[in-house]
Amino acid sequence: MKIRHLVLIVLAFLVVISAYFSYKSPFMDAIIHQKRVNFLFLGVDFVDNSVHSDTVILISYNPLQEVLDVVSIPRDSYVDIENYKFKKITEIYAALYKEKKSKYKAAEELKKIIEEKIFSFEDFKINIPYFFLIDYQNFKKLINAIGKIKIVVTEPMHYDDEAGHLHIHFERGVYYMDGEQALQYIRYRDLVGDLGRISRQQYFIKSLINKMLTPTVWLKFPLILYNIRKCFITNVSLVDFLNIVLEFKNLEITDIRFSTLTGNIKGRYIELDKNMLSSFIRYLSSCNNVFVSDRKVLLKVYNATDKPKLAKQVSFFLRKKGYDVLDWGNWYCKQPRSRIIDCSHNVQVVKELSKLLNIFDVSTSYSQFLPSVLTESANIIIIIGEDFFEKMPDFEDKFL
Repeated sequence: MKIRHLVLIVLAFLVVISAYFSYKSPFMDAIIHQKRVNFLFLGVDFVDNSVHSDTVILISYNPLQEVLDVVSIPRDSYVDIENYKFKKITEIYAALYKEKKSKYKAAEELKKIIEEKIFSFEDFKINIPYFFLIDYQNFKKLINAIGKIKIVVTEPMHYDDEAGHLHIHFERGVYYMDGEQALQYIRYRDLVGDLGRISRQQYFIKSLINKMLTPTVWLKFPLILYNIRKCFITNVSLVDFLNIVLEFKNLEITDIRFSTLTGNIKGRYIELDKNMLSSFIRYLSSCNNVFVSDRKVLLKVYNATDKPKLAKQVSFFLRKKGYDVLDWGNWYCKQPRSRIIDCSHNVQVVKELSKLLNIFDVSTSYSQFLPSVLTESANIIIIIGEDFFEKMPDFEDKFL
């Protein structure tokens, strides 16, 4: 921890010096006034002499609660642009790049389109001032600079594309992936399609964050920062970049919430669910999201393993600890990893539950921002996956 503090002191000094010679930081202005600040993250490929946005993620930081929402947008999402023949996000970026001959300018234009066509609803509009873009080659360089990432492959992954020079072969097991392997993992597309790939990408990001929190990584943190600046195309200034690092330094893994915009598959496209999208926009547009923390916290526990009565056992354990568990049951299918779905936005309670059950995979639901949602429904969902007894090996002996 001393090394980490030393690195942070050096970064703080750099911020002060940079700020002295720079204008006021827009990012810090948002932090000072406790306003949300949003970023668009793009991962792009280069296939058949064309550049597509293979990964599209909205990152939204709430400084009031110190929570980072990481929201994946399917690359096949339908976006209707007048007098424009391309309707997929990934194809729109490719067309913009072909037109502007610049990844930077294409990213700027795509950011504006996403603001206008996806994140505008009635009187609400989400402003996205910043973007980060990384391509395949720089992604590999960045991962190699950080170090190998631990990934648990739960199902065999095999794919060969001779024309695209892509060969992916992973059996079930634990891997420590370098840049090349990591790229193959996040590019793999199974029968589930884009949503399956998004799930793996989010799992990889979580594993990457866990890696970044290890002491060995902090030893080479200045080198990693250098590589991040070098590998990304971005409109974030050096001052803002250093301020972002300092602002995010105290985030815990449970403060980083993952979710995905979903919808209905219609031919080649995914038509985003309008109700979910409107509730998400309302959530991001709320100037003060703390008001929901006063709601009564009600839990429901699901068993996503083969072990019978596990949800009931966990529910009784939580009731002994003073939590109000409405009900328990079986999840619709087995899940390799346990997770918590938070609809309450009570950050403190979710942190306590995460530490109590050793479950640090937390995602956010925005359904409470729909007028039709009943207030007495469960607002924290706990899904017990097959990794639960690895996380809590003495659960039955110690707690039941």
